[in-house]
Amino acid sequence: MNKYTLTSDVMEELIQRINKGSKRKNSTNTIDFGINASKTNGIIDDKYVGYSSHHILVIFTGTDVGLTESLRELSRVKKYGFTFDVAFSYSGAQVIGESGINHIKSVLSPNKVYFEEDQLIFGDIIESVDGILVTMTTQDTAAKLTLGIQDNFISTLLWQAIWHGKIVLMDFDNVIRYRGTESKSPIQQQIINEYVDKLNKMSVISVDKKSYVVEMLKKFKNVSLNNDGEQSQSLQQPVNTNSESERRIITEKDLLEIAGDSKEVTVPLKAIVTPLAIDTAKKQSIKIIKK
Repeated sequence: MNKYTLTSDVMEELIQRINKGSKRKNSTNTIDFGINASKTNGIIDDKYVGYSSHHILVIFTGTDVGLTESLRELSRVKKYGFTFDVAFSYSGAQVIGESGINHIKSVLSPNKVYFEEDQLIFGDIIESVDGILVTMTTQDTAAKLTLGIQDNFISTLLWQAIWHGKIVLMDFDNVIRYRGTESKSPIQQQIINEYVDKLNKMSVISVDKKSYVVEMLKKFKNVSLNNDGEQSQSLQQPVNTNSESERRIITEKDLLEIAGDSKEVTVPLKAIVTPLAIDTAKKQSIKIIKK
């Protein structure tokens, strides 16, 4: 099998539907990412309760620097109800290789996997996702985007995604510090910094490998966390709210405060319960009820 024509191995999750009202146009082809919550002694046995699903295209360009860290953070992102497609540039597929591609697929469980030969359907790809994340952006990709060059699959897809107002997040670490090192030429470094500034002005959102969860929750779910996974103080709301429209986050601290000496906790129907709070509830035999 040619590694550039690998098809996606869709790994079925044992899940139940969380967001039946999803508006994705390709809903018949996407993974259902709710969890078929099994309960033991009345305890919710899943880590993804309360997170509506958003479908993200994760792009891998011509480097594998930071791949392990990126996948580790993306595995955390999955816990907040995100599902994925993945796309590889020609050089990205070469550098990462077949074994690396298979590893990415095993971690992200993508619905679809795209390669260079899929460039003719870039419009359909853009329409099928809620946003795009470029995990390890290369200098080549950044330069082409700032100049409007659309000469291959990824440069065309990203330019058109930005053109049509799609949310695009890019990790610029490898752009600014190529393989961990800044340029010894001040002029080169200035050019690189200008690339990043220009892309930010084009509405591209800068992220780093420690902020994927924070930025994706902010941009796609209208909630804000700090880097410790706690809700930002400015967005915190009283825990006793009864409004189903409020998307507040129930942290481990919130859970323990609400529970007190009780073994049963009631939270708003659309509240987001963090994975750590779910784990704590399981360990302490606390039943979480959403109303």
